Amino acid sequence: MTSKNEHDLGSLKNLNPSNPITNHSAMSNSKSGVVIPDTPRSLRSFGGDAGLVDLRPTIAKEMDGEIVECSVEDFITTYLPFAPNEEQTQRLVQQLLQEQPPAGGKVATRSTKAPRPSILVGNKDQYTFRSYPNEKGDVKLSSHGSENVAFRGWSAIAEAIAAAAPAIGRQVTQFKYHDIPNKRIASDILGSNNRIDAGFIRNFAGTSSEPRTTDIAVVVEFKLATNLKQANARQAVSANVQIMNDDVRRMFTFGITAESSEVTLWYHCRSHSAEPHLLIKVLAAFTFATEEQLGYDPLITREQDGRYTFNLPDPTSSGPLQQFRTIGTLSEYRTNNITGRMARVYTVNKLDPEGKPVGEPLVLKDVWLDESAQTEWEIQKEIFKDIEKFWASSTDIQGMKELHDTHKRLVTSGEYKKYFLEIVLDHVGTVTTSRPAASTPKPGLLFSSTMKTHNPNISSTNNVTPQGTGTSSTSVFSGTRNTNAGTHPIEFDNVTPVPVAERPFKPKKRYQVVFKDVCLTVGQLTTLGEVVRVLRQTLIPLHLLLCAGWVHRDISSGNIMAHRADLKAAKQPWQAKLADLEYAKKFPSLNDREAGDPKTGTPYFMPLEIMLKHYLFDPRTQEHRDAVARGDKPKPSKDKVRDKKKQKGDVSSQPDPTRHVIHNFQHDLESLWWILLWTVTCRIDSEAAFAYGRPIFVNQIIPTHERRKCFKAKSIVKELERFLPLPKTEDDDTLAEMIDNLRDFMNDAYVARISEGNEDKPEHYVEIFDNFTFCFNVIENTASDWADIPLIVRTATQAQPESVVPGRRKRTREEESIDARQVDGDERSEAKLPKTEESDEEE
Repeated sequence: MTSKNEHDLGSLKNLNPSNPITNHSAMSNSKSGVVIPDTPRSLRSFGGDAGLVDLRPTIAKEMDGEIVECSVEDFITTYLPFAPNEEQTQRLVQQLLQEQPPAGGKVATRSTKAPRPSILVGNKDQYTFRSYPNEKGDVKLSSHGSENVAFRGWSAIAEAIAAAAPAIGRQVTQFKYHDIPNKRIASDILGSNNRIDAGFIRNFAGTSSEPRTTDIAVVVEFKLATNLKQANARQAVSANVQIMNDDVRRMFTFGITAESSEVTLWYHCRSHSAEPHLLIKVLAAFTFATEEQLGYDPLITREQDGRYTFNLPDPTSSGPLQQFRTIGTLSEYRTNNITGRMARVYTVNKLDPEGKPVGEPLVLKDVWLDESAQTEWEIQKEIFKDIEKFWASSTDIQGMKELHDTHKRLVTSGEYKKYFLEIVLDHVGTVTTSRPAASTPKPGLLFSSTMKTHNPNISSTNNVTPQGTGTSSTSVFSGTRNTNAGTHPIEFDNVTPVPVAERPFKPKKRYQVVFKDVCLTVGQLTTLGEVVRVLRQTLIPLHLLLCAGWVHRDISSGNIMAHRADLKAAKQPWQAKLADLEYAKKFPSLNDREAGDPKTGTPYFMPLEIMLKHYLFDPRTQEHRDAVARGDKPKPSKDKVRDKKKQKGDVSSQPDPTRHVIHNFQHDLESLWWILLWTVTCRIDSEAAFAYGRPIFVNQIIPTHERRKCFKAKSIVKELERFLPLPKTEDDDTLAEMIDNLRDFMNDAYVARISEGNEDKPEHYVEIFDNFTFCFNVIENTASDWADIPLIVRTATQAQPESVVPGRRKRTREEESIDARQVDGDERSEAKLPKTEESDEEE
């Protein structure tokens, strides 16, 4: 890697990876001509219980595009504003030029040990570190023998800086520099086999123990050779990924990597200083920094038993903060990328002023949103306002009038709100630091394009069925704890690169929202009948959104919820609830080219047009069909050329299927259909079903041939009838036929709407909603044939359910390794891990 200004030691190169927890946005760039969809998509993989050493290539590949470069001055100004100023740094230099007190910490006298040599040699204007006296400050194997010996001097430097704190009026915090050569990081999640060389650590007992992720503020990694810079960076980044995964308090992390004379500072960011006093300044900053300055959220407390207490202000009063203590973890992914939403969901108890639980358990979601994004509660309030506005007056628009009459009582009574999650409280917290204005993207620091991947078989200790299949209980409001279920591995090698416009790397804000009800998701329901009934109910809130002029844009198995007073009471009916409104948007949009941060997740339930980035309507195919219907004979070439010349002036008025695709109402319905298809192909105990579903549900944004064929084929009834109940008579309707009919209706509607130019008119979506209502009603009438079919559900990890800490999280990629049956409520599946064909990563 290179910086704008290369220097030697104490030289720190200033390379600044992405803002902490900051997902970067893809925006439309008119100059480049790159078209960005109105819902940009960014794949994320998850780590499961795979060892982090094995995951380093995956982490590197996913995070490589998240890195930007800035000057060292910008780095310190932006990310280390608490660093000593120049006057304080100069006083530190003067202290380090003096002999140091004995190891015992007392000032030397004739009756005590002799003082230790100074840390610096030279004078206040020109000096170098005593441990690295040569001109360039090189740290060489020939002169030191090993990394441990070579970088042992850092400990003395940090200790001397801490001892000099009174000279500059600062205090040493509980985080101190510790040399822990090749020391494994202790963690409460499986797969955590990272080791670090040193770090700024709180309350560390000594080299005989392992440092805990929750106590490491700064990770330090060493290498003797500069050609190991990339491998060293991967080690530091993977350690920080582990720390960010394991501790909900962490808003950002720091790291230091050193290769010979080159020292790199990471904020989950990077820096290089030109002179020793800058290294002193950086080490001093960490030595004197507070918890909050080192990335710990002051409103979240980690208790002795490993639980977390969230302290949230009540917007309705100026009283004390409301406290919510975690009971269990509902959704918490061990991600392979520091950036993004990093959504965590817990069951919590509200605490009274004495710290005792009061009331029924609640659900708390902790997530990072784009700074300018509306919160979920703000969006929900707007949606409710527009729903009530539509029903407050009459309408004569055909189709919309019927919906108005159908749901009038539901809306005017206020009962419509039961189809959405009830929010108790929310809070907007910390906003991440904006990247320096002069910073530029810097790919290639972590991952080389020449690195090849293959798939080591990473075993899982998850409790799964004998076939190794199942769905996990990691979705937003599941009633059991499992922080690890599987993931949808990402296929990297065979995906065609998609052009991406310049990303602004927007800051994120922390957002916490408390919901009243604990629910299950359709991905956790145990019978096919339960899933179909909940999906059928979900048509009602989608009707309401249609009339209100909103699209959800994120329908998945993880945000269609099922609720009842007692989740275990099998005789109680489920109430469907539509969750996760963060991506909901008015339709038609005032700015259809507006693009926010990429939506992270998997494409299992993504509409085909959104994946293809063009409409399914093909004017050539339509013209041919019309000609055949009229009985036209093929024209001679001369006539075709003449006709085309005549039509030349009319091209601009014809529908353009390649133009920017806007997420519309039917796309939400299509996602519902994909959930139904995934349920019957990947969640029932049938090898024939899975053989059909596996190549359709693949974790890559570009759809597979099988997925396109499935949606656009003339019929898929025969394929479905291989594993779904057959009709008893020729006149009987079947589940397979209705699934196929829905697909047929959608294809016809997509083509008709675009060909007629009606894609922006809500009333032209009523017919496809009616088609869905009709088909689901017919499906319900055939329920006796299939409703009791059991669904594969991965059981949750039950170890110490009273704590939110123990547990395992989620994993990573490769299309060939995907088991689409191992999908949880948030669309993740479990599979093998790729490994790079380079020298094995050192621990």
